[in-house]
Amino acid sequence: KCSQIDAIIARQQEVIEKLKAYKLSVITEAVTKGLNPNVPMKDSGVEWIGKIPEHWKVMKFGRCAMVKSNLVNPDDYADYPQISPDSIEKNSGRIFEYKTVKESGVISWNHLFFQGQIIYSKIRPMLNKVAIAPFDGLCSADMYPIETSNNAQFLVYMMLSDCFTSQVGLVTENRVKMPKINQNELNAIMVVIPPRSEQEIISKCLQKECFLIDARIDRKQKLVGKLIDYKKSLIYEVVT
Repeated sequence: KCSQIDAIIARQQEVIEKLKAYKLSVITEAVTKGLNPNVPMKDSGVEWIGKIPEHWKVMKFGRCAMVKSNLVNPDDYADYPQISPDSIEKNSGRIFEYKTVKESGVISWNHLFFQGQIIYSKIRPMLNKVAIAPFDGLCSADMYPIETSNNAQFLVYMMLSDCFTSQVGLVTENRVKMPKINQNELNAIMVVIPPRSEQEIISKCLQKECFLIDARIDRKQKLVGKLIDYKKSLIYEVVT
């Protein structure tokens, strides 16, 4: 009986991984190629980006966004929400849990961030922990608050894409014990930037597409959780 349940769990987890890979490919395609398959293309000049729409620009991350370091004493912000790398789901752009500064027991100085800024974990950056702040709060010094004049949601999708993480991987691949990307290295990452109007259209399209994919992933994960609980209860019932 357990082997049957394990087989079902394995199949569901395989589907989950395929959905995650599909989501990543959808994001990468949209932020590097756009939504119009007939648009004239040009060589980006960057190997891991490839061809991009002719009217798009390739630039360093530091030219389209700015890290806003703003370290403050947590004692002055006890009731503010506190975001750490563990608060952000990897590869999804979602904040899924957090506590207040007081509840988290923060004693070291944190960055003060503001609603609408991007929060990015510089620790273990290949986990892709990046999200748009839905409120003002404090974040761990292991994270960067980032401000941009571009569409913030588009930039988050760019940072989740393969072309971004491939470059991050090259920078941090030899840092085995504690992979970390510093501010200069982050600013040097090459990104693709379309006109602002296209950024907004692509962001809205990706939000709809990713919402549907995430919903399927969530359903599969809940099913896996129920199967694990069922297996445990079955074993307990039989052995007791």
